[in-house]
Amino acid sequence: MNTRCGALSLLLLTLVLAGSAAAQDSMHAYVALVSERPQLDGSLDDPVWQQAKVVDDFTQVVPNEGARPTFKTEVRFITDNESLFISFRAFDPEPSEIVANLMERDAFLFFDDHFTIVLDTFHDRRNGFFFQVNPNGARRDGTFEGQQFEQNWEGIWFAEAQIDKKGWTAEIEIPFKSLSFRPGANVWGMNMARRVRRLNEDDRWADPSVEQILINVGRAGELIGLAGANQGIGLDVVPGFSVRRIDNPDTNVEKVKFEPSLDAFYKLLPSLTASLTANTNFAGTEVDELQVNLTRFALFFPEKRDFFLQDSGIFNFGGLRNENGIPFFSRRIGLDAAGDEVPLLVGGKISGRLGRYNIGALDILQDSQGGVDKQNLTVARVSANILEQSTAGFIVTHGDPLTNFSNSLVGTDFNYASDTFRGNKTLNASAWVQHSFTTGVDNKQGAWGAQVSYPNDIVRWKIRYKEIQENFDPALGFVNRPGIRRYDADWRYRVRPKNSVWRTIDQKISGTLVTNRENEIESGNIFYTPIALTNQIDDSFQLQIVHLYDRVVEPFFVVPSVGIAPGSYHFPSAITSIRTSRNRKIRLALVVGVGGFYGGWGYRLNPNIQWRPNAHWLLSIELDERQFWGIEAYSRLPDGSLGPLRSADFNSRLIRGRVNIAFTPNVSWNTFVQYDNVGDLMALQSRFRWIIRPGREAFLVLNQEFDTAGGGIRVMSTEPLARVGWTFRF
Repeated sequence: MNTRCGALSLLLLTLVLAGSAAAQDSMHAYVALVSERPQLDGSLDDPVWQQAKVVDDFTQVVPNEGARPTFKTEVRFITDNESLFISFRAFDPEPSEIVANLMERDAFLFFDDHFTIVLDTFHDRRNGFFFQVNPNGARRDGTFEGQQFEQNWEGIWFAEAQIDKKGWTAEIEIPFKSLSFRPGANVWGMNMARRVRRLNEDDRWADPSVEQILINVGRAGELIGLAGANQGIGLDVVPGFSVRRIDNPDTNVEKVKFEPSLDAFYKLLPSLTASLTANTNFAGTEVDELQVNLTRFALFFPEKRDFFLQDSGIFNFGGLRNENGIPFFSRRIGLDAAGDEVPLLVGGKISGRLGRYNIGALDILQDSQGGVDKQNLTVARVSANILEQSTAGFIVTHGDPLTNFSNSLVGTDFNYASDTFRGNKTLNASAWVQHSFTTGVDNKQGAWGAQVSYPNDIVRWKIRYKEIQENFDPALGFVNRPGIRRYDADWRYRVRPKNSVWRTIDQKISGTLVTNRENEIESGNIFYTPIALTNQIDDSFQLQIVHLYDRVVEPFFVVPSVGIAPGSYHFPSAITSIRTSRNRKIRLALVVGVGGFYGGWGYRLNPNIQWRPNAHWLLSIELDERQFWGIEAYSRLPDGSLGPLRSADFNSRLIRGRVNIAFTPNVSWNTFVQYDNVGDLMALQSRFRWIIRPGREAFLVLNQEFDTAGGGIRVMSTEPLARVGWTFRF
């Protein structure tokens, strides 16, 4: 371990020295201080906007990097020291051609005309807030740390938009109470972008390089005039109440639950927030999508609960993201091994930034469940900003939500980032070490790794190594494969033809090799993409040639009736995918694959059809059908033991259907139905959401499960609920 860590440290030091370069001179925009607030209606006719300077110096990023934009864009900034107000004018000579297919809050607006602004409120060129609006007034937001984007964050802000004879306009209000920032700082980092969807044109204000994405704020511009930003007392109090009816014939449970809750957020400083939660209520959270798992390793499901998403980027560690070996995974809290809710009685969190330090501390009292005692679950994360865009820090966790054993973890990491490598290229690197401490376990509880990535547009590559010892067990983290060494590498070369129907032509190759800690190969894969085409309106085609290898030591069941025998298996495969653009009213995505599978063969057919007749409606149906035959496998006997080897055939079928109705940007009704033939399960969630005002919401939700074993449909758990949450700001 010491030799490897020393070599990795030397590599990272070399990259630090090689990547140093002077950043370009920043672009500047100015905020006018006003005494009158504009009325947000999207019309831009308030006289107060004339007090602000116009910002109109945008530059094309694609399709013609460095060219003047096809259409003019004007942006203005004003403040009353309580909020930042932004007016946006997108000139367009053909307003009827503006693409505005989406309306719902948090919709993925990338395939509509839209305006995006990112705010680096600490001006540390590392992190910030993301806000996006389209011509219908649909809003999307998020936070980011480096290149890691957290799309599930939901802040309180306001936007109105409209299409008129000159193009389209938007007015935005971002209350300072919704942001964390350095008190008294007059300058924030800032960048903006406009997309003209039908032309596939992106125009950007600062750093208009195709090599950079917008949230790379290392070369962003500056927004000046914010020294008076005021958060008032800085207190948000969010009482909530839900009523839920539970009918479960399998457990003979019939009851009504009344569940009050309270969340409170207090700005100890404009840059540091203390959060309190009592009887935390996650009713109304979107359900997880069912996933097909044909491996012997647990799958990862993302966090969707608001309390854990606030400042979640501060807890990111070592460049690890949604994968084996992360030290803290918030879904370990408040959910049991089966994914059912466990009450959280009370909890507190402090998160934010003090000077160059990024601080996150979380403590939750989880109620007893299933023989596990009531206990405190604790996480602390501190990192320091060093160099131009890099960080170094540590993390500590304590508690095991699934057992009564003691479990702790400590870890340290270094994360290097530069947006000025070789002039205007991005280079990232990280190295990390972790160690868990579990009752009754004495050794082999460590994990360590490093990676170097070059995430640019034309040439993109990454190399990565991690080692996880046999007994490494962070009870508040995510580990689905201990006792391994893993090596990853991927590379992509992109061509952007001039004056062509094709926007991009890519060639890619990636590979993974996993060994045990005696360097015996356990599994590996190579994915080669000889061609991936995307046209100017985002229709795409891709062909992949794949070879997988897996050495099975102990039998495991891919489905309840098919047990894979020990042995070494090679899977040659070919996969092709065709996807039409999301800005078409009818969109088709089709993935077809054929190849080997544990001594036999199989195919995958994965069509997805979406129909969007207008901005209010979305209807979609997706099938994921996988058929396998000729697999040399064990059967499972009634007592659970292995039966004789035989040639087995089986199929896995997953169906998803959605009907989403957006009455306005603030009122939506979404229904999601899923069916899984392996688990004999059909599940429905119908979710009505009314954003009375950002921060004040009401939900009506029906969660319904059905048992489909034997070809019939039997009603299982039924849970209708109503929930209201109301934010009071002081």
